[in-house]
Amino acid sequence: MTADSLLIAFGIFALRICDVSIGTVRVIFTIKGFRVVSAVLGVVESGVWIFAISRVMKYVEDPVSMIGWACGFAAGTVIGISLEKWIGTGSVIVRIISRNHAIRLKELLASEGYGVTTLAGQGVGGDVLVLFVVTPRKRERNLIQMTRQIDDEAFITVESVNSTVGGFAPSAPTIPFGMRK
Repeated sequence: MTADSLLIAFGIFALRICDVSIGTVRVIFTIKGFRVVSAVLGVVESGVWIFAISRVMKYVEDPVSMIGWACGFAAGTVIGISLEKWIGTGSVIVRIISRNHAIRLKELLASEGYGVTTLAGQGVGGDVLVLFVVTPRKRERNLIQMTRQIDDEAFITVESVNSTVGGFAPSAPTIPFGMRK
């Protein structure tokens, strides 16, 4: 194993991080319906991938290059997911079930600008109030932290929201690069 071999493997590793990260983000934007963004990311991803595979094929007999390829794929997946979480596109619905603090939670969340809908429910321990909150993903963590401060025993579920129509909903998600769906 030479210094050149390690340098080539590191280059392949870096290229794989780029193309897999872009691919991961592209898939998530595709699922959310951002066609133009997905197409642009697909072009960039393909270009980087073609360049990366051409380097690997040139040095296919060097096992260090293969290790760089595999490790770059793994690291790219982690980085791509982290990037998408940081970008935080879209909305989530947060369901909060609180046995003793639901009214206080509803008032706090409403005062912080969250739209809150409540429904009466029956839990294992009796009556509960279920709070439904649709919020931009970027505010999800804050919402959960506020909930935990009031009721650390609240049961919370979070799901992605594909679209909302009418009512008090968060503003439309920011579309990267000003592109339309």
